[in-house]
Amino acid sequence: MGKFQDGLSFREAIEFAEANGELVRITKPVEPFKGIPRVSVELCKRRPSPVILFENIEGFDGFKACAAMFSDKERIARFFNFPSEGFEGKMCYLKALENPIPPKVVETGPCKENIVTGDIDIEKLIPSHQGAQCVNHKYYQPVVVTKHPRTGEVNVGIFRSSIQSKNEVTVNARWNQHIGLQLSAAKEEGVPFPVALCIGVAPGIYVAGCAKMDYGFNEFEFAGALMNKPVELVKCETVYLEVPAESEIVIEGVIEPPYKHGNEGPWPEYLKYLGMNIKPPMLRITAVTHRNDPINNMFVPGGVPHILGMGTQAQLFKRLRNFAGEFVRDSWLTPATVFHHAVVKVKKTEAHHEGLQTEVGFAALSLGSAMVDTVTLVDDDINIYDYSQIDWAVATRCNPAKQVHILPEARSHQNNPIAGVNELFDEPIVRGKMIVDATIPWKYRVAEKSPGLTYFTLSSWDSVDLREYLDKESLQRWS
Repeated sequence: MGKFQDGLSFREAIEFAEANGELVRITKPVEPFKGIPRVSVELCKRRPSPVILFENIEGFDGFKACAAMFSDKERIARFFNFPSEGFEGKMCYLKALENPIPPKVVETGPCKENIVTGDIDIEKLIPSHQGAQCVNHKYYQPVVVTKHPRTGEVNVGIFRSSIQSKNEVTVNARWNQHIGLQLSAAKEEGVPFPVALCIGVAPGIYVAGCAKMDYGFNEFEFAGALMNKPVELVKCETVYLEVPAESEIVIEGVIEPPYKHGNEGPWPEYLKYLGMNIKPPMLRITAVTHRNDPINNMFVPGGVPHILGMGTQAQLFKRLRNFAGEFVRDSWLTPATVFHHAVVKVKKTEAHHEGLQTEVGFAALSLGSAMVDTVTLVDDDINIYDYSQIDWAVATRCNPAKQVHILPEARSHQNNPIAGVNELFDEPIVRGKMIVDATIPWKYRVAEKSPGLTYFTLSSWDSVDLREYLDKESLQRWS
């Protein structure tokens, strides 16, 4: 990958995509609120989908917008020079998790090329776009930087921010997420809670910000490991936070007493449903800084995939390995459900292993902020990256009366409408959770039909050399 091996900035990632023939430049004027999402959704019907650079945004001279940078997992892997598939790629992210590189504070950076602290009208200053058809809110999808008001621990996450007035936006900080826990601590103290919204940061920071890390872990350290160098941070102008120096845009502000709430939603970023309207906390904007000719990174929901969960994939595997060692062979969070369905591969080698798989299932349910709702457990002969094999294992190895375990009620995520709809009735955001044990019970695994054959032995055939049977043209076509 040449010079790009040691961590790409946001602009270098765009250049990298273009060098690989993966960039589409849109030079005609495009209206941002509905135009950019519509063009992005249409282009991303192609697979693999390209990175899209809008170079002429109506009403915003000098601004550009980038969409679909993270829509292809192979491209994201190339950003870090990682394998793109399965277990090998996960191990690279796991190595980065286990070898964090602390960030470095520098004097200044490109994000300070323009500083606005006076009369701020955010809607006119920074282009936003519509959350989805049938949604009127205009929003940004920034990397959000906060600190715990007592310990100073840094949290970095990706949280949608919706424009409420000329100098106010919401921040989707929920109490059961790490940012929400920090905000709760600020409320206990009765103090303002500083927040920085960073748009257009290095791919490594986006991946780290999306990862479901343990509470207190500094995501900038994970990003540094992914980039093979420290993330350079600069101090904000009006709040006591440090932000990536190469950010395209930084919006500074405070959530302050009496901790007002705004109106937001629906928001179909993950599961594609329009979902629930919410009332997240309100941020009063105190400053905006940006680069010359800034590029807004736009996440378009409901049609443009954003495959940013690789860090969480590694974190899940790490958690399960810490719990059960090499009994856990691999794990996977299925793409269509984002973080809501975990598939775990285990290997039973003795009778006393029976039942341990269920404990592993409960460990998987503890990942992140109540995100995982279903865990499917399979044996080590199943390719967990092939959903047809998972389905086959469930159909042929699981007796639901004995091997499906239901947790009647537990906290879930508002994005999932089967849980989020409870808010309409002033009820908690809860739902049943499920562990589907599609592993062969040990007593059946060892019960022999005849010497060397069990009732679960797979049929097979000897291989054959097709050159003995096909002509050259057929062989070339079907090889």
